[in-house]
Amino acid sequence: MKILIDGQTLLTPEINRGIGTYFKSTIEQMLENDFTNEFYLNTTPGPHLECLKTWTRNKLTLVDTNTSKSKLYSDAVNNAIAQLGIDLYWSPNALMHNVFIPTRQTSSTFAVTIYDLIPLIMEKEYAKHLSASAREVYQRKLKQMETDFDLFLHISEHTRADFVNALAVKDKQHVVTPLAAGSAFKPYPFPQLPSGTDYVFYPGGFDPRKNMNRALKAFAKLQSVYGSDPTIRATDFLIVCFLDDASKRIMMNSAKDLGIADRVRLPGFVDDTTLVKLYQKARCLFFPSLYEGFGLPILEGLACGLPVATANTSSLPEVAGDFAFYFDPYDIDGMAQALYQALRAPVDQEAKHARYEYSKNFSWQKTALATLAAFEASVSELRL
Repeated sequence: MKILIDGQTLLTPEINRGIGTYFKSTIEQMLENDFTNEFYLNTTPGPHLECLKTWTRNKLTLVDTNTSKSKLYSDAVNNAIAQLGIDLYWSPNALMHNVFIPTRQTSSTFAVTIYDLIPLIMEKEYAKHLSASAREVYQRKLKQMETDFDLFLHISEHTRADFVNALAVKDKQHVVTPLAAGSAFKPYPFPQLPSGTDYVFYPGGFDPRKNMNRALKAFAKLQSVYGSDPTIRATDFLIVCFLDDASKRIMMNSAKDLGIADRVRLPGFVDDTTLVKLYQKARCLFFPSLYEGFGLPILEGLACGLPVATANTSSLPEVAGDFAFYFDPYDIDGMAQALYQALRAPVDQEAKHARYEYSKNFSWQKTALATLAAFEASVSELRL
């Protein structure tokens, strides 16, 4: 089987985020575990390829279909499919605004990974964050998927259900291929945490679904209700996300109004090595998102042995299972109560190890193998 992987993600900011982690990890594991299929990657040669391991690059045959215009890109991809005899074309990141989807002109199988339907499910919340043209492009891509794509890979059962209910794709093939925490995410390697102030770790953001304002209010409520506990009173709130100066001012003004400015820490965006350390040294993970396609930070937190307080919405219970304290993300009191429970949960080596072991139920190898199996089944079915 000849597989053509769309490489546009390599040239987008998403390569350094969760989508990029999925893109790199899945491809690397597919190539490490498969020795019968031929893999092609459509992208231009250049330094952007260095984010892939050297042996991965050596196993991929580059196909240069780079262009800045959607129609030309579509023609180039379809020409490559025809000339190389490609059996399956896979777009790992088709719904991002900076990625083209080729119009299908061949009989090859077309596969796509779906992370979520946030702009559709939360249309009202995102109306002022997406331009009319961006919404139009998004809707056009969804309609194209109904006609041009055969196989849909979903990162959670919840995403699959949302997608099947929203689009006319019930007769297509759907396979769930969950995400995983990287091997660097593991409990702190020593019996005791380093000395210093405990903190709640919140990998947040100003995206409306990240629930930033309620997260601050919930932490303030935690302090007002449970502040007589000296441990709670001394606990900081560490928020890791990209922050420009204006956003930081807004955040700290809100914290000041809530009386928690002295407890809020804003390191901004951090590199992967620092991120792992921040997880490992935290007292618990707080993840109050309104909607997630998967919720990778939950798995990363559990892999580091952390108690987790998270919302009971979308895919999050699917990921955290019995290893989280759940709350309604619109209920400030409930959020504070769950956060208090997480801060009181055991963090001895046995408890950490149990959370870590649970996280290992998810692995990039499993994701890659499930993806390959889906490719093979889809191509076989199309040939019948």
